[in-house]
Parts: sequence; structure tokens; C-alpha cells
Amino acid sequence: MTHSQTDEWSTLRHDADLQLDVFQANFKTYAFARHWHDYYVIGLVEAGAQSFWCRNATYTTPPGGLIVLNPGDPHTGQAAVASGFAYRALYPTLNHMARAMAEFGKPAQLPRFPSLRIDDPALAKAVRGLQIAIGGAHSAIERESRWLSLLTTLIQRYGTERLSLPAVGGEPRAVAGARAYMEAHYAERVTLAMLAAEVGLSPFHLVRVFQRAAGMPPHVYLESVRIRHAQRLLAAGRPLADVAYATGFSSQSHFTSRFRQSIGVTPGAFRALRYSRHGE
Repeated sequence: MTHSQTDEWSTLRHDADLQLDVFQANFKTYAFARHWHDYYVIGLVEAGAQSFWCRNATYTTPPGGLIVLNPGDPHTGQAAVASGFAYRALYPTLNHMARAMAEFGKPAQLPRFPSLRIDDPALAKAVRGLQIAIGGAHSAIERESRWLSLLTTLIQRYGTERLSLPAVGGEPRAVAGARAYMEAHYAERVTLAMLAAEVGLSPFHLVRVFQRAAGMPPHVYLESVRIRHAQRLLAAGRPLADVAYATGFSSQSHFTSRFRQSIGVTPGAFRALRYSRHGE
């Protein structure tokens, strides 16, 4: 992370599971020189306003506005107001896009995005949510699911070619296999790629099939399995830190947060109640 006397800052993070670089910054006077990338850019202005030049025109991006650049697009970037702008960006590679295009049955084709500026609140929320997930303690399977969903949505809505995802069926054998795998390996690190390989489907097709059959994506199901086992261990009086790691959570704080979201009370409160009853 870099800081200056004007309170400008920027940080570049790499998600090893997604093989994705993510950028976040707050700029007031800093301006990007004209340049281009060999990867895509999905940018989100969170506050203030930003302006940029690209394809012989100048654009202004308001709060909630998205910027989508193709590889090779020369562009600039700077604040459009004196207060500056808060900015997030994701940098999908050609491999990321090829993987997403495979979900449409076109693995050898890369998408092109004709619109540089997009106003889509749901997509903006997905960009922000993924970045927060990458910066937090969210599981690999959740980050993978969010990432593939974001890319396929972007391609489907804003790519040059109008594409449709293939229809999903019940796929009961694949769904049952995915459930069984998560039940057996809940305490381990489970990725979407592992799960998809186990049942013989592509990662995002599995997410869609599972969502249709179970009413939730695989990462939500896996978390519910983990919390169910955590309840059993807490009722037996196991220490909170032990329970967090024994059920596959990355940290005790993340475990506490997700447990409370699901059960309505903290693991400590749940343990105190159930263990006292167990001891009676």
C-alpha cells in the first residue's frame, strides 16, 4: 500500500486461488498516464467522480458507475472533482475470460465489450462484494463462485455477441455427489474446481445445477454443513478456536461472524447454553 501527504493511497492484492489481481485506491490529484493492458479491466467508482479518455472520447464515471476495458484499449484516468474518487478494480486475464466463455460453449473465443461505461447496480454490487470477499476470510469456493458468476453475467449482458448459458436440468447424480463430497470433506479446504471435478461438470454449470436443486449455491451449503458440525462440537464443550478450525473456517473471527448470521447468537452464547444443559 502506498500513501501520500494528500491522503491518497492505493493497494494491489493478488488472490492465489482465483489467480486474480485486484486494485483499490483513493485518488485526488494522481492521474494515470495514457497506457494499455494485456488483460481486461473491470473498474468501479465507489465515491466522488472519475474521468478517463479512451477510444478518442472522454467519459465521466459517477458513484456506482462501472468501467470495462478490453486488452489493448489505450486509456487514462483521473479525478473529475476536487474531492477525488474512491475506486476498485478487478483485472481478469485472457485465461479467466476463456474459462468463462467455456460456460457458453465457446472456450476458444474471447469476449469484447463495446461499452466502456456501464451503469448496472447489481453488477456493481457483485464487483464490490467479490473484492470484499477477497480481502476478508471468505472461503475459496465462495470466491470462485462469485467470480465466475460475475464474469458470465458481464459477458452475457455486455459482450458484443449475445450469448446464453445452456439450460440446466435436475442432474440428481451430480448434486448428490457434490453434497456427499462436502459432507465428507467439510473440515478440509474445498474449492469449486475440486467439487466440479468430483462430479464431472464444469465449475459454474455445477453452481447453477446445485442452486436449482438445493435452493442455494454450493458454498452456502458447505457453510451450513460446517455450522451444523460446529453446533455439535460446541454442545460438547469444545473451545471456540478448536471448533472453528475443526470445521474448516479460516479463523475464529470469521467463524463467529458466520455462525451468528446463521444461528442468531454467537458461538460462545450457543456453547454456554447447550453445554450447561449437557452437563446437567
